[in-house]
Amino acid sequence: MKKLLLLFIVFISVVQISCSADKKKDKPYHLSDYRESAMRYFPLAVGNSWKYKVNYFGQSGENEISIVGTDGEWFLDNKGGKLKVDRHGIRDTERYLLMFPLQRESWITIVNQKTREIRKTEGVDETVTVPAGTFEGTIKVHSSVELPDKKVLHTYHYFALKVGIVKIVTVLEDVREDKVYPQTTTELISYAVE
Repeated sequence: MKKLLLLFIVFISVVQISCSADKKKDKPYHLSDYRESAMRYFPLAVGNSWKYKVNYFGQSGENEISIVGTDGEWFLDNKGGKLKVDRHGIRDTERYLLMFPLQRESWITIVNQKTREIRKTEGVDETVTVPAGTFEGTIKVHSSVELPDKKVLHTYHYFALKVGIVKIVTVLEDVREDKVYPQTTTELISYAVE
């Protein structure tokens, strides 16, 4: 009986060791890793490009952004910007542009000693029409920056699935006068993404 009990204990030990070895082979999936989701809403790869129609304070023009290289985890664009994807979302060198999970509290970026930017996901199923077409299910991110003289600069970014940013709108709110003044509009004309 003792031999049978000893064999049973040895058998269980071998099974446990082999099971734990199999678990170590598989890379664990963490629910808090949102790289894949972030890349779906802002596809970054060398060669990807976006062309925009811009209206800055009444002046119209076009702006083309393209990914021209990499520097470690960073993707470099033709305007000197840097973007990367990490487990929290998409970011540039100063701030997260889009954070996951989408239904979350605001996130704050300290731009400099006197300026802080507050961002929040305001919509996850927006429909946006721009020259490049109509995009449904876009994510709307609102950022606000308090300025001197009781003014607030509001920026709205719209991210489309498998495309990236399709629209950016900025407005200036004068809190004392309770008025809002349009500032800039950027709308996608065309894009080429892998």
